[in-house]
This record gives sequence, C-alpha cells and structure tokens, in this order.
Amino acid sequence: MWVYVVYGSRSMVTARLARSIASSVEWSNEYEARHAAEVDPHEIRGPGLVFLGCRSGGSELDRPIRAFLDRLAPRAMYDVVWAVFDTRGEPIPVVAGSGIRRLRRAVEHRGGRLLATPQSFYADEDHGHVPHGELERARAWGSSTIAAAVKRFRDPSVRAGTLSGAAARPAWEAMCVPVPS
Repeated sequence: MWVYVVYGSRSMVTARLARSIASSVEWSNEYEARHAAEVDPHEIRGPGLVFLGCRSGGSELDRPIRAFLDRLAPRAMYDVVWAVFDTRGEPIPVVAGSGIRRLRRAVEHRGGRLLATPQSFYADEDHGHVPHGELERARAWGSSTIAAAVKRFRDPSVRAGTLSGAAARPAWEAMCVPVPS
C-alpha cells in the first residue's frame, strides 16, 4: 500500500502539519509531504492512501489542489482512499467556508472515497505558531488512518510515496547499513 501526503496551502503551518502526518510512515525513511503544485498526479498509484490538506477559510478550493485533482487519472480516484484535513485559527468553522467541506466535496465529486473522519488542526496562521500537542495529534491521526487503510486493503507493507519521480525503496532496504570494505 502506498501513502502520499499532499497539501495545497503556502502556509508554513499547513506544511508543518502535513509533514507531521507524513512522519507517521517513519519506518520507510522516505516520508515527505509535498505541495500540490509540485506533485505529478500520475505518480499516485494504488492500492494507496492520499492525505490531502489545505488552510481553512475562503469560499473556493485552493487552485493547486483543484489542479491536482483535475489532473488525476479517474482510475487513481478508485485505486486509493482519501483522508482530508485543514488548518484553522479557531476551533469553530469560519463563516467564509471550511477547508474540510471543500476538500471532501471535491474528492467525493470526482469519485473518491474518504477512509477517515476529516480533521481540523488548530494553528496561528499569521504568526506560524502551532499550539502544543497539535503536531502530535496530527501524527496520531495519520498513524490511525494508515492502520485503517492497511486493514481495508489487507496489505501490511506500507510504502511512502515520494512523489518526486524516484522509485521508492522497500522498507527493509532503509534498515540495511552498508558494510565498509
């Protein structure tokens, strides 16, 4: 099973939370979160899990995420399951719109299936501050979502999708230490 973490906001807070979610695939040594504008959607393969996140607020979906979803092959929407998250400054939904609602609708409208309950993570976007415990909560949510995907696909080998064009190594290779000659 492949795991990908894609986010659509240029906010450093959203990027930090996305990296925290990606770190729940720590045993691969190849985890990373990528901005949607930097991701080639043709690299997404299944069976897999895609974490998709953005900053909350505004009435429209972030352009990079919309472009990413629009370029995604229809087959990929059915070969993977999705988990969506957003970052927001307050624990209540903002009047202008919720990132989670926009992401959920965009994924489901294109035929994708959500695996986990969408999550909001709280942060001070203006000052780039993440409250104590939010990064750990993001990592825990990522771990539990990955566990649910493993159960769903019945595929215990979890591989981090690098989304960089490089072939991902099996997890056992990351644990091998070269012997000096």
